[in-house]
Parts: sequence; structure tokens; C-alpha cells
Amino acid sequence: MMTMDVPQARQRSFPIAAESQAVPKARRLLLAVVDEWGLHLSPESAEELALLASEVIANALRHTTGPCAIRLRWTGTRLRVEVADRVPALPAPLSDTPHAEHGRGLMLVAALAADWGSTPTPTGKVVWFEIACPHPAGTSARQHPDTGSADTELNG
Repeated sequence: MMTMDVPQARQRSFPIAAESQAVPKARRLLLAVVDEWGLHLSPESAEELALLASEVIANALRHTTGPCAIRLRWTGTRLRVEVADRVPALPAPLSDTPHAEHGRGLMLVAALAADWGSTPTPTGKVVWFEIACPHPAGTSARQHPDTGSADTELNG
């Protein structure tokens, strides 16, 4: 019987500070985690991941005054990026007016991500997107999931 290599499920969470350099810091950390997990993204896919993450993180910081958190999940076939904040209102793409200065971020996320959405939570909402990724090297179906660091909760 042939054994298929299956990547480990992985997860990592970290807080996002409400400061001027929060988006680039979170983007660099996200890309470092992807590299650490061995998800060998093409340069184009890494740029798209950085762009999508920047849009979702910037929206969370722009529309909330409380803490935010980001969670990365490797599902085995896709990388899921979740951004949690304390605002319960779910996002909706704004008009697609060609000269609008704001409101195109979610349209960009919808166009580039394999999937995206938002989910209400008891403390606000989570906006998420997924991108397809190649399997990490050196993983097999017999390995146990590595959950990375502890989740950052937004309770309280």
C-alpha cells in the first residue's frame, strides 16, 4: 500500500497592537511563520498573501479601538488568515466606483483569495481569507498536529 505525504495541521496566533507600524510588523511576522512552516510560496503568492493580510489587518485597526489578533492556520491544503476584532458589524464591500479612495480592499480580497468571509463572535467578529499553498516538505500522514503557540483570545 502506498503512503501519501500529508502536511501537518498547524496554527499560530499573535496580538496586533494599535500603532502606526502594526500592519507591516504583523505582515512580516505572518510571512516568517509561513517560511518557518515550510510553505514554499512563489514570490507572487507571497506578495498576494502580504497584500491580503495588509488589507484585512488595516481594516480591523481602522474600524476598532480595542485589541485585534491574527491567527494563521495551515489546513493541509490552504493557509487561512483570521483577523479578530471587537466590532460586531460584519464587513461588506463598498461600491466599485473607479475613483473612490477607500472601499476597494474587500473587493481585492475577494478577487485574490481562494475564499474569504467573516464570522460573528461573542466579542466581535473574525474576518478571514484563505490561499492555496504547496505542502510543506518532510511531513507525513503519521505525524501528529503541531498547534504552534497558544491562541490569543479577545475575551473580557
